Amino acid sequence: MLLGLHPLLGRGEASSPSDFLSCLQTVKMEGGQALGERVRNTPGLRFPANKLLLVASVVQGLGLLLCLTYICLHFYAPQVPPQYPPIQSIRAQFTRCDNEKGFILTSPSKEETMKVQDNSIPITCDGFYLISLKGFFSQELSLGLHYRKNRQPLFNLSKVTFVDSITVAFLGFKDKVYLNVTTHNTSCADIQVNGGELILIHQNPDGFCAE
Repeated sequence: MLLGLHPLLGRGEASSPSDFLSCLQTVKMEGGQALGERVRNTPGLRFPANKLLLVASVVQGLGLLLCLTYICLHFYAPQVPPQYPPIQSIRAQFTRCDNEKGFILTSPSKEETMKVQDNSIPITCDGFYLISLKGFFSQELSLGLHYRKNRQPLFNLSKVTFVDSITVAFLGFKDKVYLNVTTHNTSCADIQVNGGELILIHQNPDGFCAE
C-alpha cells in the first residue's frame, strides 16, 4: 500500500529509510487536511454555531427593547407632586412713613406665599424664621420690629440712620410681624427711606400650618 503512495516505491527501486519517512509524512499531511475539510463541511457540526448566533441575536434584541422601554418610562412618566407645601416667605418693602401707621409695608410680588395685611405680616405656620431688616433713613429715628404684644421685639434700634440686621426667631400661628417707628424732632412723613426691606423665610416647611 505504501508503494503506491510514493514514486520511488512505485518504480520498484530500493528506497532509503529517509525516503520511507518522507512518504509517511506526506500520507499523514494529506490525510489530515482531507479529514479537517470533511469535518468543517459537515452540516451537522455547523448547527451548534448557528444556534449560538441565534441566541446572541435574541439576547441583543431583548436588551435593546429594555433600553427603549426605560427611556420611554423616564421621559413620559407623570410628574410627582411635591411632598411639602411651598416654603412660606415674603420680601416686603417700605419706602414711606405715615404719621399714624409708621412705615408702610408693601409686597410688590403677587406670588409671595406670605401676605401683608393691615400693615403687618401675619404668621400662619409655626417654626423658625430667618428675618432680615434693611434700610437707610434721611433722619435719625428709633425702630422696633415686633411680632407679639408684651414680648420683646425682634429688633430694637435707637436713634439710627440705617439698619442692616438679621436674626432667626421662633414664630407661631397668629403672630404678626410689624414695624414701630419713633421719630426725633421731625415728622414721620418727612423721613425718606432708601432700600427699606423686610424679609421672612420659614425654616420648617413640614411644620404645622393653619389653613
